[in-house]
Amino acid sequence: MKKTLTATLGYLLVTFPLGFVWHLVLFRQVYEEFGLYRGAPIIPLGVLSMVIQGFILAYLYPRCLIPGSALVSALKFFMLMALFFASGTVIALAAKTQIANLAGWFGYNFAFTFLHFALVALVFVFVFRGERNNGV
Repeated sequence: MKKTLTATLGYLLVTFPLGFVWHLVLFRQVYEEFGLYRGAPIIPLGVLSMVIQGFILAYLYPRCLIPGSALVSALKFFMLMALFFASGTVIALAAKTQIANLAGWFGYNFAFTFLHFALVALVFVFVFRGERNNGV
């Protein structure tokens, strides 16, 4: 349980600053032009979402180890998770919302999603190092 909570915290420590800087600083104007921003974001709801996501990923990760080196296994797992997350956020939102620049929407959001999950993979490799030797 300690590693699950540590990985959850690690997920939050990667996700919050990256998401904040990406969406609200570096590319804020781009995202505003997509026409989806509500004005001031409700930060506690975003953090709650991240805690839930991080906990679920931290619970699943050691149970779904993919053959290969720890880094390759983590990258494969998290790229699969990136596709899963993107299907529910990037693609589904585009399907049901009027977005001003659909190509830009896909470009920025897929870039963010894959960068995000590559960084999370590195955190999880560190937190769960040695799990392969425990027969998980």
